[in-house]
Amino acid sequence: MSQIMLTHERKYDFVCTVMLKRSHVLKDVYLPKDDILNWLFLETKDRLFSFVYKIENPNEAKYNQPFRAKVAFTMYEEVKFIVKLNETYKILRGQENIGWLTINEFVY
Repeated sequence: MSQIMLTHERKYDFVCTVMLKRSHVLKDVYLPKDDILNWLFLETKDRLFSFVYKIENPNEAKYNQPFRAKVAFTMYEEVKFIVKLNETYKILRGQENIGWLTINEFVY
């Protein structure tokens, strides 16, 4: 499996450091690149924002270890005024807390 869902020919808004835990719905042998669901939620103080991500080095990314990824938000025009560089945000898969991300760079 690979991350093709929602990521093909997409413009990404941010470069981030991401740390994911394996979701309870995934097999133990899966790596982050094997998860076909790459549509997650970022939690701010007041809201959840959906996003997709694309791992920069998919063969090197592991669960419980930070890796770099490009991120695109579905509500970018709103998110760009809320998220901050070098801030860390909780990541949810549905209602399951599966990790965090830190915004490293804005991509314009």
